Amino acid sequence: MGRNRTPGRSVVAAERVAGRTRRRAPHVRVPRIDGHLGGVWLRGAIALGVVALFATGGYWLYTSPLLSIDEVTVTGNTVLSAVEARGTADIQGNNVFDPGFAEAEARLVALPIVKDVEIGRVWPNDARITITERTAWGLWQIGERRVAIDDEGVVVDLPAPPSAPVIVQNDVGAQLPAPGERVDAGAVDVVRQLVATAQQTLGRTVLSMEFTQASGLAVVFSNTIGDGGLRVLFGDGQAYEFKVAALFAVLEQASYEGRSLSRVDLRFGDRVAVQ
Repeated sequence: MGRNRTPGRSVVAAERVAGRTRRRAPHVRVPRIDGHLGGVWLRGAIALGVVALFATGGYWLYTSPLLSIDEVTVTGNTVLSAVEARGTADIQGNNVFDPGFAEAEARLVALPIVKDVEIGRVWPNDARITITERTAWGLWQIGERRVAIDDEGVVVDLPAPPSAPVIVQNDVGAQLPAPGERVDAGAVDVVRQLVATAQQTLGRTVLSMEFTQASGLAVVFSNTIGDGGLRVLFGDGQAYEFKVAALFAVLEQASYEGRSLSRVDLRFGDRVAVQ
């Protein structure tokens, strides 16, 4: 005989077997996962895992001491100490792939004594700072006070050489510049070239140099005819070669005519004024 079932009721069937009750779980239909879709999910999970692994490993490697700048050497420095150079650069410990060399060079060039700097890698984990320091070339004078300047007109806190040319600024109320500041670069450039070449190109030596904001640079040369010096107004540093050529032509003409000149104004192009 078959067992009686209650219609519409889902219960666990019970059977008596040797005095014990055996229970059976109701039948549950498990949804079938499509094989293609499961493969896509699996591949996506693997890909995400690989990306996460590489990201984690990449971050660890990026921040690892294995890729950090270890030792920083400094060359070319005489006045600036290696300790100060390294401290100003502040690149030790930076990642070798993002060392910040450009920013470090800008910080070093901002120092008054540094004229130029180059920072490069020394493989695998070191760096080298190569410094070109400014050197004293001449003197800039205001009143009775003087400061040393380099050949670009930058004030340096260094002793000037014994034979340093002196440029006297005659502006009323002018303040003596501090180290790292720059005086008139055009005037310095003209004087630098004249001191080096005047004897060969003009047959005269430079006796003195004066500067004002209104008139620019005036240079006094030795005079081969007559007493006193020859005062030449150069103004700014533009068209230097033209001005020197014009001065040479004027001096040649005066020598041919046996005249002694006291003043030549070269500030207005081809309109050269002579006294």
